[in-house]
Amino acid sequence: MWTVFGQEEVISQLAAGIDKGSAHHAYLFTGPSRTGKKQAAYDLARALNCESNQAPCGKCVPCERITGGKHADVQLVDLVTRQDEPGARTAIVVEEIDTIQRAAVLPPFEGRSRVFIIDGAEFLTAGAANRLLKILEEPPPGVVFVLLAASIEKVLPTVVSRCRHFEFKLSPHALLADYLVRAEGASIEEAGVLARLSRGRTGWAIEAVRDERFRADYFVRRDNMLTLFTAGYEERFSWAESAAARFGRDRFSVQDELGELLVIVRDVLLASFGQEEYITNIDKLEEISRITGLYKPDELVGFIKAIQAAGEQLNSNINPRLALENAVLSLKAPARAIMVK
Repeated sequence: MWTVFGQEEVISQLAAGIDKGSAHHAYLFTGPSRTGKKQAAYDLARALNCESNQAPCGKCVPCERITGGKHADVQLVDLVTRQDEPGARTAIVVEEIDTIQRAAVLPPFEGRSRVFIIDGAEFLTAGAANRLLKILEEPPPGVVFVLLAASIEKVLPTVVSRCRHFEFKLSPHALLADYLVRAEGASIEEAGVLARLSRGRTGWAIEAVRDERFRADYFVRRDNMLTLFTAGYEERFSWAESAAARFGRDRFSVQDELGELLVIVRDVLLASFGQEEYITNIDKLEEISRITGLYKPDELVGFIKAIQAAGEQLNSNINPRLALENAVLSLKAPARAIMVK
């Protein structure tokens, strides 16, 4: 069975192509992170190699080997799985596409189709993208490429033109909360909060229900970010220093944290205008309401711009500590510290 929730139109079209025996040689899945793109790519790989008449069954040997990451004909290329540069890589390079090219011309080793999943197609260097384009222009038989990216605009247009494009969308909070109760066993209250915190990202919400450590880590990070609004400059310097140190090991987690900080600032801004029903961090409404009394709306807007600038600077390989310090110091420290509990 297809395991992705909230992308029914996409899954319907993918399944129809498999059932008709008309799978495309290359797919491009775009959309926000944790909306099911990678999960759908593995579902597709299972469907292409499944031994059941109800592909993907998830239970046959090929399906189980793909799920366990042991199938020789399904390979993932991304920025985080290679161990030689964990967390520090910023691009998918020509040598990696050359490796794919050498493998692609070989017949499948244990299944019907070779499937290459490229997670982060927007991070292909120009040389790597052009090398991939040559493969897509003359695809070997029995080979399927699945490219994943945040947006279609970030992928080389000539590569896009060789792919069948599917856009993954955010799920409405109410539908996602209902799914978390029905399929994941969450309580109604927990489902409502996590669906809102996920901002429509189904994968995030499901992991938050299933993984207590993931959920706890997020709440700790959020509490630390909330204290930035009431902290003095010394505490803010400390946060920036810690985040910069982590950036060298895992740049994507720090970028995600900046995104989470943006959401909190947005919530404070919404609360300052009495728009509490649109707040993401609804379980922290009391603390957020207190913070609104510390800042003017234009100060919060300036903070949003500073955080966005820091994110762009981190992508440009500027000194991470400097970029993060500039961001958190752009918001004036409150005249008096008010502990948010």
